[in-house]
Amino acid sequence: MDVSNAFLHGHLEGQVFYQQPTSFIDSAHPDHLTFRSTLSDASLFVYRQGSTTAYLLLYVDDIILTASTADLLRQLTDRLRAEFALKDLGPLHYFLGIEVVRRADGFFLHQRNYAHELLDRAGMLNCKPAATPVDTEAKLSTTDGTLASDASSYRSIVGALQYLTLTRPELQYHSAGVPPYARLT
Repeated sequence: MDVSNAFLHGHLEGQVFYQQPTSFIDSAHPDHLTFRSTLSDASLFVYRQGSTTAYLLLYVDDIILTASTADLLRQLTDRLRAEFALKDLGPLHYFLGIEVVRRADGFFLHQRNYAHELLDRAGMLNCKPAATPVDTEAKLSTTDGTLASDASSYRSIVGALQYLTLTRPELQYHSAGVPPYARLT
């Protein structure tokens, strides 16, 4: 799901710090849902109601919501829609550069398009593969070489590479002879 107009009135001046207490219950709305943040990921919330469970993953204005029963999923979606203007994007197929393919035996996650888009942005889509993409004997210097012509673009590409290697750590150190992007499927 996508929260519509999440930033429509987002003009703030100065810094604003906000954190809702973990056990906060609004006395004016005691029946509001109680999702609990997980220790492993501050963006992942779990809701338990009897023997049913729901998971909500939130990233800025994008939401993945799943539940152990269709009825609980419908109930939670209705409650969220009562509070926020939501756009239901249907079954999950893409989230934060990760593509989701549904199969009979489960889900297959990959980042092929994300990696190809990144290579294209860096002007490296047609480069030839190498077993080790960097010179392992190079000595880096703060004075040799030329600066990137567009610092913003450079930072964006480096950040995207960092994200890709965080979600696909095997790309940092791959086996000799197998280019990293060959295993993006």
